[in-house]
Amino acid sequence: MLRGSGLVECGFPATKGVLVSLVEHSVEIAAPVAVAFAYVDDFSTTKDWMYGLHRIEPVGEQLRGVGATYDGVMKLGVSLTSRIRCTGWVQDELIEITSIKGIKNTQRWTFTDLGGDRTRVDASIDYTLPGGPAGRAIEAAVKPFISIAIAHTSETLVRNVEAL
Repeated sequence: MLRGSGLVECGFPATKGVLVSLVEHSVEIAAPVAVAFAYVDDFSTTKDWMYGLHRIEPVGEQLRGVGATYDGVMKLGVSLTSRIRCTGWVQDELIEITSIKGIKNTQRWTFTDLGGDRTRVDASIDYTLPGGPAGRAIEAAVKPFISIAIAHTSETLVRNVEAL
């Protein structure tokens, strides 16, 4: 059952020629925290639930935990290419992914055991776009998709985990 809360999209003024935004969202999933965490932690399932993810491929042998690195392409109005690395990982509690190439962004997923085989997943994504005409063009192309992407991602994540 999808119980979303607090879709927050904050645009921050351009600072030093960049545009910064933060999106936060929470959902409750009728599944144990270990199941929800394992599903999100498995890069091979990410395309099944993350809106706009066109491609994700591991870079190297490590597939989980701090240091695991991936190349990915998101299509949100425009194609955005990034190399991302896991920068925070605590079993059944936290997954944090930070870009090291491409559009600067950090995704943070926290998992809370609500008891009764229920889990709250809190997601926050902050991203930084270049300033100037290029950044404004990317922002104009991406912004309409943000709410759609968050809603679709949340609904699909809940549905897929609850079906396991």
